[in-house]
Amino acid sequence: MTALNRLKQLLFPLLAIGLLFSACTSMGAKTIPMAELEKKYFYNNSKWIEVDGLKVHYIDEGSGPVLVLLHGVCASLHTWDGWAKELKGQYRIIRFDNMGFGLTGPSKNPRYEIDNYIRFLDKFTTALKLKHFTLVGNSLGGYISWNYALAFPEKVDKMLLIDSVGYKQEVPGLMKLACFPLMRPIVRHMMPRYFLDKAVKEVYGDKTRVTPELQARYFELAMREGNKDAWVDIFMVMKAQSQSKTLSVKIKDLTVPTMVMWGSKDEWVPVSQVENWKKDLPSARYTIFETTGHVGMEELPVETAREARLFFEGKESGTLKEIITEK
Repeated sequence: MTALNRLKQLLFPLLAIGLLFSACTSMGAKTIPMAELEKKYFYNNSKWIEVDGLKVHYIDEGSGPVLVLLHGVCASLHTWDGWAKELKGQYRIIRFDNMGFGLTGPSKNPRYEIDNYIRFLDKFTTALKLKHFTLVGNSLGGYISWNYALAFPEKVDKMLLIDSVGYKQEVPGLMKLACFPLMRPIVRHMMPRYFLDKAVKEVYGDKTRVTPELQARYFELAMREGNKDAWVDIFMVMKAQSQSKTLSVKIKDLTVPTMVMWGSKDEWVPVSQVENWKKDLPSARYTIFETTGHVGMEELPVETAREARLFFEGKESGTLKEIITEK
């Protein structure tokens, strides 16, 4: 056997293994070890706290009035990086990976109905000895926020909802796919990167703002052990709730001072939902950003944080316009 043939015998199996590993990674069939994820996504100021038997990843920074920030579906506390940078000089910013997402991962008791999220949020804020605070929520985080404000109005000073779930609608394509009976058992173990990369582009109004690093973060945190399985359970609850006749009946009972912020290019929760909010909650303050999508606080952190700060401080919008064009 020649040296060249021996080299081929060694290289071909290695190449095959490499291709298989690459395919498994891109198909989302691989679990990324926690040590690897922590090295990349557990920040210098990150902390752990145990809540209801679950080890929760959170960040508590800055000083001043307390803001508790709740991310949306498929996201993590990292979605608030820009806001933390803009606001921590004036506020105490607390954000965490909610159960089923990010480094926190799945609940020990895998039930993700809204009552359980409300209970979890209350146990988290109680563990941090927070007696009252301003609540900010995006998407699913908004849904949790306004339901929490109904349950504990004495604890919520103000509330800001960003593209919040609140009224009947069709769920996004990623959720439909994961909830389809034939796909459900597959998605619990395999979530192709193609679909997650596509979802990240869908939640941005300006697709040119989506970077490979951003897409990598969403995908890699989805590969945390147990998250894919949890996401299917969460998607199933959200799909059922999105068609419930009782979904929005209590919105009109909210008494907490509220601001509703939206991106006019939201493909997941359409801006037309704002009209429902105005009808049921006419006392709220409404601000629409013309070029953002579903995660405006991540897409345009400086501009959205500026408008939020004016609301927190009880000041009029700097533009005095409902439709805000960002230059």
